[in-house]
Amino acid sequence: MMRWDPFKEIEELQERLGRGAGFGMGMGRGGRGEQTFAPLVDVWEDEEGLHFAVYLPGIEPDQVEVTAEEETLTVKAERPFEKKEGVAYHRVEGPYGTFVRSFSIPAVYDLSKVAARFKNGVLYLSVPRAEETKPRKIQVEVES
Repeated sequence: MMRWDPFKEIEELQERLGRGAGFGMGMGRGGRGEQTFAPLVDVWEDEEGLHFAVYLPGIEPDQVEVTAEEETLTVKAERPFEKKEGVAYHRVEGPYGTFVRSFSIPAVYDLSKVAARFKNGVLYLSVPRAEETKPRKIQVEVES
């Protein structure tokens, strides 16, 4: 299916541990620092290709960017924190900043034909199988 990248898994684990420990999560000293998050993702495969559901709650569709380059599919989104004047924030726990997730896509899929749709805070991506990798029936000729 997809190549496993142990370094990416370690990076995501470190990010989640840091988020759980509260590093950089408060308003401290006048504002929030920019943060990068790895959004949660469901990935499945069927005879048509690979499918992704990328969870981006609170993000507007126009803040989402999907790129396909070489054998990598990347989703990037922004959810800026808009501090209002004259407001005293006591707690800000929502995820604000940049959301990025990249996937190594095997060559049996056609990244030039990725389809994307956004509904209720979830980005759905479909990567079809490359035509040359789909099973095809071979006509057997009969000699007389």
